[in-house]
Amino acid sequence: MKNIPLLLTLCLLVTACDRESIEEPSVSATCKNNDHCLFANKTEVWLSAPNITPETPFTINLKLPDGASISSAKLEGVTMYMGYIPLQFKKGTNYWHADTMVGLCSEKVMTWKMTVSYIGTDDQTHSLFYYFDSRY
Repeated sequence: MKNIPLLLTLCLLVTACDRESIEEPSVSATCKNNDHCLFANKTEVWLSAPNITPETPFTINLKLPDGASISSAKLEGVTMYMGYIPLQFKKGTNYWHADTMVGLCSEKVMTWKMTVSYIGTDDQTHSLFYYFDSRY
C-alpha cells in the first residue's frame, strides 16, 4: 500500500520523459540519415555531399512549399549534445540553402538533428526534423 504513491510517481516520470511526448514533428518523413528526404507536404531536404566530415564546410538544401518562410533553424548533436549551431538559410531560385559545418567530437560517427521552423501559407508554424551523420 505504501508503494502505490511511489509507483504512480515513477509512471508519471516515465511518460513525462518520453521523447515523443516532448517532440512531435508537424512534418514527418521516413528516410535514412544523409539521404535526400521527401516529406509528405512537398518539402525536401538534401545535403551537398552524402559524406559529412567534421570541421569541413557543407551545404544543407531545403525545398519548402510555395509561399513558406523560415522562422528559425538549428543543428544539435544527438549522439552527444554540444549545444546548438544556428543555421542561416538563404532563399535561392527554387530552394533554400545554408552553408555550415559541424564540430569534431570524441565519437567517430556523430548523429546530428536539424530543426527548421517555418510559417506555411496557412499562417501556421510547422517544424521539420532531418537527421544526418558526420564521420572522421
